[in-house]
Amino acid sequence: MNAERQIAIREPLQKLMVQIAPHNRPLVGQAYHFANASHEGQNRDAGQPYITHPIGVALILASELGFAGDAEMMAAALLHDAVEDSALELKDIEPTFGKTIATLVSGVTKVPKSRASRTAQRIATLQHLFTYARQDPRVLILKLADRMYNIRSLDGIAEQSRRKRIARETVDIYAPLSHLLGMARIRRELEDRSLCCLKPQIANQIQAEFETEPPEHLQQFRDTIRNLLLKNGVRTSVRVQQKSLSSIYRKMQHRPLDQIRDRYAIEVIVSRRPLCYLALGILHERFLPVMARFKEFIALPKRNGYQALHTCIHHRDRRYELHIQTPAMHRLGEFGIAALRGDAQHEKRRTRWLHDFADWHDQTAHTRYLMSELKRILFTREIVAFTPMGDPFILPEDATVVDFAFAVHNDLGMQCKGGRINGTRAYPFSKLTWGDTVEIDTDPAQYPKKTWVRRVKTYRARRLIQHYLNSQ
Repeated sequence: MNAERQIAIREPLQKLMVQIAPHNRPLVGQAYHFANASHEGQNRDAGQPYITHPIGVALILASELGFAGDAEMMAAALLHDAVEDSALELKDIEPTFGKTIATLVSGVTKVPKSRASRTAQRIATLQHLFTYARQDPRVLILKLADRMYNIRSLDGIAEQSRRKRIARETVDIYAPLSHLLGMARIRRELEDRSLCCLKPQIANQIQAEFETEPPEHLQQFRDTIRNLLLKNGVRTSVRVQQKSLSSIYRKMQHRPLDQIRDRYAIEVIVSRRPLCYLALGILHERFLPVMARFKEFIALPKRNGYQALHTCIHHRDRRYELHIQTPAMHRLGEFGIAALRGDAQHEKRRTRWLHDFADWHDQTAHTRYLMSELKRILFTREIVAFTPMGDPFILPEDATVVDFAFAVHNDLGMQCKGGRINGTRAYPFSKLTWGDTVEIDTDPAQYPKKTWVRRVKTYRARRLIQHYLNSQ
């Protein structure tokens, strides 16, 4: 091995190992040597030794996602391509590294290629991924770290069609997956780098608009907010957050770039949850709020766990978007399921997250809806509807009474004949809005019809209805 190749391996490996606790280094070192031997003679597209990819994935997990102390994840990251891209098999990994690490490696290993279409192959890979995620949710995080490294390495791929295929797959599958897991930081990077590959001219146009600092009026208003809150006894960190390239690009579907005003949000970080509401009250007392833009995501978090108070206020003929959070809420919003480690409360939330994935990995269900549903996740707003007892259920915008019934219980959905929305009688496919209270009426003789499949809005309802129809 020449000196240049040795440096390409040694430098990132040293950066990784310095973050590993001494008692974990033997296992991680063993995984490195095992992986290095299995990838001997293999190169990446840009010519660097292949082992730099597993090291890079481990570095992302350690440096950016906080898994440096998780020796199993570090070992699995180093080994994750050993089965897929070498002569090794899973049975070669388990005797040396144990069942847990073998499960992580197996979960991110692609299913064998077949003659099926590319879409069918992707669905099979996703089903495989979700199946293993039920055993260990870290599989999903490992897969996203792998995709992050690959999307950062796109320029090393000479073939343009292949670069675009990877970018399109990232937008269609891995960005929505990161959104499902609440990992906003990863989602932004995956989307933005994919946009630069798929729509380079538009990405350059947006970036050119953002080359300057935030407008002076925005920075002045940021300081005004900070001083106002401090004057009222609320210590806070206030910063201006630029919207992502992909977010601006989506807005450009409806209006030209020069007419897009909401390019920034002001983030207000306070130390404790009660102070979020105190800060909101102080700001609404001083500035006129735009009530149609107010969202309460603390008491009613988004499905992916995101929590914050969103508001929009007027000041001197301008509107400003504000997000109010605690540091813990901000971290959870940025890293999602990767931030849920260490205590019983976090474990409970992570388990609830994985319970939602039961719908996604069910091998018996029709999967032709899976890709379209996954693509649609990013662009669907959420609403919250309540049972008469006040239990909240998160549903996509325009969800129906039948969707709500299936969200509450399978049998309730199957026998739903309508109900009442806020006390007013409603049909089975009446649409719900934010804050509705829904009561379901059932009939033992009622069962889903074929037309229901097209009219419901949730993947869960569609899957259960289709399963019932197939069984008949």
